[in-house]
Amino acid sequence: MKETTKVWIEFAKRDMASAKLLLSDEYCSNNVLFHCQQAIEKILKAILEEYEIHIPKIHSVIKLYEMLPGQVKESFKIEEEVLNLIEEIYINFRYPSEMGLVPDGFPTKERAKNTYELTEEIFNNLLKMLTDKRCMDEGE
Repeated sequence: MKETTKVWIEFAKRDMASAKLLLSDEYCSNNVLFHCQQAIEKILKAILEEYEIHIPKIHSVIKLYEMLPGQVKESFKIEEEVLNLIEEIYINFRYPSEMGLVPDGFPTKERAKNTYELTEEIFNNLLKMLTDKRCMDEGE
């Protein structure tokens, strides 16, 4: 595995750890969601890095997912609905919008927990894919 891929993975792991630490505090639920979005964004960028695909300076998990190699998307498909959910986190829960603080109010602790669990599953599957690729590459 490339060293730069490992750095992206480390940053993603730290976002997952931050989200987990904040889960117990409802006041920080919007920050849990943000770290979840960041973890997915960074693990997608790690995959792009490993496959030597240019990483654009964007935060859109939808666009990053679309850039993944076909074999990765075939191995682990992320539903469009899930990508949209993660995408809206970056927009709606990071900064106050022009429509008020947050269009639908601050997220609840329950939403943060559900989002964390969904993110953890996606994160672990994508990380496993990277690990499996490394094992396949070393066996060649």
